[in-house]
Amino acid sequence: MKKNKQIHMKQVYLIIVGCLLFIAQTFANNLVISGTPSFSSANQTLTFTMAWDNSWCINAGPSNWDGVWIFVKRQNCSGNNAWVHQKLSTTSADHLAKLASNSATSTDVQVDAVADGMGVFVRRIGTNVVGNVPSQIVTVKLSGTNPTITTGNTDNFEIIGVEMVYVPQGQFYAGDGRSPNGFNFSAGTATQPVQITSAKQAAGIGSALNYTSSTAYGCPTPLPATFPLGFDGFYCMKYEATTGVFLEFINSLSYDQQASHLTENGSANLPNVVGSWFDRPNEYTHWTRVSTVGTFNTVSAVFINNYPWATQGYMSWRQTAAFLDWSGLRPMTEFEYEKACRGPLTTVANEYPWGSTAVTSTTGPASDWTNSNSNYTIVDGPLFYCCWNGISQRPGAFAKSTTNRVQAGATYYGILDMAGNLFEQCVGGAGFDYSGFTTTNGDGVLTATGSANTVGWPTNGGTNSGTIIRGNWMDSNVLGYAQTSDRTFYPGNAINASRNKFAGTRGVRSFSY
Repeated sequence: MKKNKQIHMKQVYLIIVGCLLFIAQTFANNLVISGTPSFSSANQTLTFTMAWDNSWCINAGPSNWDGVWIFVKRQNCSGNNAWVHQKLSTTSADHLAKLASNSATSTDVQVDAVADGMGVFVRRIGTNVVGNVPSQIVTVKLSGTNPTITTGNTDNFEIIGVEMVYVPQGQFYAGDGRSPNGFNFSAGTATQPVQITSAKQAAGIGSALNYTSSTAYGCPTPLPATFPLGFDGFYCMKYEATTGVFLEFINSLSYDQQASHLTENGSANLPNVVGSWFDRPNEYTHWTRVSTVGTFNTVSAVFINNYPWATQGYMSWRQTAAFLDWSGLRPMTEFEYEKACRGPLTTVANEYPWGSTAVTSTTGPASDWTNSNSNYTIVDGPLFYCCWNGISQRPGAFAKSTTNRVQAGATYYGILDMAGNLFEQCVGGAGFDYSGFTTTNGDGVLTATGSANTVGWPTNGGTNSGTIIRGNWMDSNVLGYAQTSDRTFYPGNAINASRNKFAGTRGVRSFSY
């Protein structure tokens, strides 16, 4: 019998163990997947219950909605088998959402299949509805695994949900006209933002001179039509990834993959040593660590964390890419970062992702911080944090039912923490050819060392890597980093070259309606 691993998760999970039924439920940002799960071998379906709060579908302004990316991992119950990605049907009609209250077809959400079968989107529907999504009974149809394994009726399943926000198709401005290294071009003597249109996306934006004032500030190879400029619709993670969802990630890896990620810090930590840490046990993270030791080169360790709902720091580019590949998502480009922040609005010089240059200073309660013994001060509004003996805050801590966009620090589309908590890692920058990056998503399969293997993705972060950090982090006092169009780090930076407390993880997935 396969021994069930202990799991703690922020962004919602449900694990079904066929050998020994075990249902685990946690609450985080009010997204919950729970109930008595059901696997139908005859129908090849999984049925579970889910609900989340603070949801919306609006038909004016951003004209968008939020939802949940659902993906499934599977493990054959006999022996010491690996977790693999369970694909789902690519036909939306094969999936179903019902109201838990009366089993009628849901009027709150719909289930959207994706072309590669890596998961489904459960999204809010309705006309100008805002509020909580009541309990829904969701049934998804299975369709093979990646890689292919021998399956059985007693297999283990993990159902994982990540909150997302839809960014609709449409033109927007990149750059705000004030920075020579930004997405701006020279028109006479003035520097102007670049408008990203359907024509630019269809033809490719080409040379760096078409979106920057100098070739030194962009990609040395012309960007083709296959490079995501942000015009087309895509889903973006509502929050940066948390320690909880990274627990799911690290606990699903093989022993050798776990060891590779542990030793990236330069430490002597190994999965067969109790207390070995995945991140770093200090004031800037939450100490994801080995609870149940693994067997060298054979059996994976089990990791735990005391704060599964907190933001996961100490992310290198390699680990960010690996997590996104594992979850069926992909990295975002810095064009998409600006679209997600600014939306279709006219640019404002030096604006922050909440749409203005306004900043404030206040003091927040310890309940919004992961360390209840530490007080902290919000420096410059919902930007980021300076504190003593503190650690990264709860994602979306300032989005309340009564807050507006500025108070919550929300982007035009309702995405949170894009200018604080931790740096956002994007594809872009200068000095390295990243023109081969496309909308190809992760396939759930990693290399023997636990790295992403998706063609076209940058393999490493740092200087001249094809990656760039945007936004800011909680303990920085440089306001400019948090401005939407700031490209201070266009040549790359060592912050995401290896494990670093400043860097977080957020992914996207292209999707058109």
